[in-house]
Amino acid sequence: MQEAQTHLNDGDMDGAKALLQEATQVDSLNAEPFHMLALIAYSEGRMDNAGEMILEATTRNDTDPAMHANCGAIMNLLGRPQEAEAACRYVIDMDPSHAEAYNNLAVSLEVQGRLDEAQEAAVCAIELNPGYVEACINLGNIMLRAGDALTAADAYRAAIKINPNALMARANLAIALREAGQLDLAEKECREALGINPKFAEGHNSLGNVLKEKEDWQGAAEAFETAIGLRDGYADAMLNLAGVLFKSGDMQGAEDKYRGILETFENLADAHASLGVVLLAVGRMDEAVESFRRAVTNKPGHGLAQYNLATAIGGQYSEAEVDAIRELLNDKLMTTADRIRIQFALGDINDQRGNFETAFADFDAGNALRKSQLETSGKTFDADAFDGRIDGIIATYGADVSAERAEAGNSSDVPVFIVGMPRSGTTLVEQIIASHHQAAGKGEMDRIQVLCGEDGEFATASDDKIAEKAAGYLAELTKDFDGAARITNKMPFNWLYLGQIQMMFPNAKVLYCRRDPLDTGMSCFGQHFTAPHAWACDLHDIGRFQRATGRLMEHWKDVLSLSILEVSYENMVDDQEATSRRIIDFLGLDWDEACLDFHSSGRLVQTASSWQVRKPIYRTAVGRAKGYEAFLGPLKGALGL
Repeated sequence: MQEAQTHLNDGDMDGAKALLQEATQVDSLNAEPFHMLALIAYSEGRMDNAGEMILEATTRNDTDPAMHANCGAIMNLLGRPQEAEAACRYVIDMDPSHAEAYNNLAVSLEVQGRLDEAQEAAVCAIELNPGYVEACINLGNIMLRAGDALTAADAYRAAIKINPNALMARANLAIALREAGQLDLAEKECREALGINPKFAEGHNSLGNVLKEKEDWQGAAEAFETAIGLRDGYADAMLNLAGVLFKSGDMQGAEDKYRGILETFENLADAHASLGVVLLAVGRMDEAVESFRRAVTNKPGHGLAQYNLATAIGGQYSEAEVDAIRELLNDKLMTTADRIRIQFALGDINDQRGNFETAFADFDAGNALRKSQLETSGKTFDADAFDGRIDGIIATYGADVSAERAEAGNSSDVPVFIVGMPRSGTTLVEQIIASHHQAAGKGEMDRIQVLCGEDGEFATASDDKIAEKAAGYLAELTKDFDGAARITNKMPFNWLYLGQIQMMFPNAKVLYCRRDPLDTGMSCFGQHFTAPHAWACDLHDIGRFQRATGRLMEHWKDVLSLSILEVSYENMVDDQEATSRRIIDFLGLDWDEACLDFHSSGRLVQTASSWQVRKPIYRTAVGRAKGYEAFLGPLKGALGL
């Protein structure tokens, strides 16, 4: 063993390994040569061999805390958290002041989904060694997984305070700040990390994610491409780059990237699931289903794939298949995000099978998890406060304000705003309009909220400022759609900003989508929204939100000169052609038969209604709430029914 150490000091790994192997033969009960072989294998990246050797070592020595601590670390790296936990607890029993053991214990508990215990272990590691950078980072990772982005940020900042050059702490801090919605601070952290080390691949990947949130598609793509160039096989950055292409509307580019990833990582469930989303958006439904199937074959607990499959073919599942999906919920290692989607998937399956009591229980469980997740990150819905906001808007934007600022905006009649509650037919209406040869659909263009700022800002803005904002919006709206006579923005919540919209575009058209309030409410409750709509997690809150929508829309109809057309979902189902003609006539366009064939248009759809608008209008969504009558008391009460 002494001679092996000399070889190690001289950099002769092969010679050292040969001598250590001899030592294991000379004295097979001696733990140390096995321990040294484990550390050499670890340093060379041979993790399976490192695991083998460290277990051989620990079975021969039950008194060396360092050896068992190394066992815990290696077991964590091998993805064997239960064995890691056992090794770490053994060390702590021998030496309660062993900070490294507590830190490794925290890692093993986090992987097992035992986040409260993991947090406690990480805090113990930091208390024992206040300068322990890795423990601070681990604590941040645990809190981030628990959905507490602000506490995670504090932990990462503590690591940076100890070591300003801790690049991973800076990259993870950027992730936490991004999840907390503090995008400028997140970008600053990324750029500071890259200032320390421009070749830090994770830093470029983190920067790309921040820029993606800012909808800086080009900047995000460049950041991800840099990360990929710095690290071979950087799958996460590859997936992110493909995702940016999808978000920016480059469907072919996104598809090509996902297929390229699958050439290297053929069983990567995330790539199969994301490819399915792309195929769904462009209307290639059978191929989308196949991609989602491949994703769940490779990773049954992939929530996004399970949810999309359930939405598409939930009624075709056998009892055994449903039981298998429900069994997935017993996996303690499953992330909260996947667990939520699988609960909603089960709800969708049972809804399509007519098992309404079971479906409601599943939707309720999914919403409870989602609500808790949002509350942890500070995203809650206060119905009384929201009503107060509506009161403020009504008080600020009366008929006098609209009349005084009538000449402030842009005279263009190109903008069309489709508003209303989610699940009230907004996507359907946009598909009908966008099928017209003189019209185009921009989807949920989240620009109006940004331009309007605080609710009262426009009431005191100068005419020049309003004109500037209108010009900026119009330029973005018409990009890629030169020559279109009407272009829709179907962000449903733009009903909050119709006062400001009139100031910017007094000649704009507004379509207000209406649907039976119980059907709308239940449809929202049964929908897994990717956006953080806290109001949609509770039937009573959904009812209050609907009433607020109706109250403000009544105000707008009284005080604005904007042209507003109410579109009833039920009327659309009863007489598609008559309602479609009414919409097209309202927009001042000649009739186009293509509007009746909207489901075959092949245009891009990136919203929750992607599946539905690929089919002709169907009647099953009318009266959807009837099967849930026994559970709708809170919704009815909030609606005043």
